[in-house]
Amino acid sequence: MARLTVTHLNSEEKRQWDELYQYVRKEILQYDDKQSIPSNLVLRLKGLSTGKLIENRAIEDKAEYSYEIILYAFKVCKSNILSAIKTKDFKNEMSKFLYICAIVENNINDVYLRVTNAKKSQEKTENMNVENLSHGGAEYQSKTEETINKKLKDLW
Repeated sequence: MARLTVTHLNSEEKRQWDELYQYVRKEILQYDDKQSIPSNLVLRLKGLSTGKLIENRAIEDKAEYSYEIILYAFKVCKSNILSAIKTKDFKNEMSKFLYICAIVENNINDVYLRVTNAKKSQEKTENMNVENLSHGGAEYQSKTEETINKKLKDLW
């Protein structure tokens, strides 16, 4: 396979990269198990994480998206991507992939904000102090039972 080496990544980042790679390979490009993503397309895919056209360490990073965010962006855009690539003619695989990445780039900041806001909300919920919350409501005491019982006793 023509995968880019990911030796500088920790195990979680490697897992996220592999999940993104497999999703793009199978669900977006619709390759079979015998095909791999060409290295020039892999560099473009990796470039999404740093906000560059292709991953190149000589070029200054313009963004910092995790592979998880990029995967979510691909999933959000999947129907648009598949619809677009069915209706357009591309001269080669690279121009097709550049078009796909443009769709993702147009939506990646929205996805990033949604994920970030969801994580913040979850953290707030988990960090809530519920010790000062208590239920000191009164207990219900039924008076009708006693009244009914007294009336029935008088009848007999």
